[in-house]
Amino acid sequence: MSRVGVKICGLREPRDATATSRAGADYVGVVFAGRVREVTAGEAAAVVAALEGGARAVGVFVDTGPAEILRKRDVAGFHIAQLAGAEPPEVCDRLRGEGLDVWKGLRPTSSDALVRGWDEYREAADAVLVEGFSPRGPGGTGTAFPYEWLAGLQRDGCALALAGGLNAENVVRAIRDVRPDIVDVSSGVERAPGEKSIDLILDFLAVAK
Repeated sequence: MSRVGVKICGLREPRDATATSRAGADYVGVVFAGRVREVTAGEAAAVVAALEGGARAVGVFVDTGPAEILRKRDVAGFHIAQLAGAEPPEVCDRLRGEGLDVWKGLRPTSSDALVRGWDEYREAADAVLVEGFSPRGPGGTGTAFPYEWLAGLQRDGCALALAGGLNAENVVRAIRDVRPDIVDVSSGVERAPGEKSIDLILDFLAVAK
């Protein structure tokens, strides 16, 4: 099995970013959407500056205009924009043209919707991140989806990131069943909503890698 990249999302404290990156995380997410994990550009900059070992920072947005994403990039210094809303492929193209990698999030409600979304974004994004649909909104809800929906994808030319409901107990099985390029966890390494647990992060990294 090829090596899987690991993203720990929703970090807000520089000390957590340092510990997480030292432990081998490939990606660390800072969230700019209006949920419990939201940070300002200045707070995100402190998290990004604390990363070690080559970990890359991912800025997570929901239906934010490209100009605002780029403004926050210039302050915070993240390397990748994760778009978790209804952004069209043209937004991905604009951001990639400005030097950012782009991950496009999908929250499919059926296998057909997943295939349509994948086909729409596979050439516009560097990765497509798939998570379960929740009426509470995108990201950090701990909602999984039926992995068999992924069977219809033509998985060439774009990385697959798997999110939603992952934790240290189930990530190995998810990797074996789905064979994603990246696994992404947020609520699965928290002691309470928005409060990361370094112990849970270390456990997740140990088994996922």
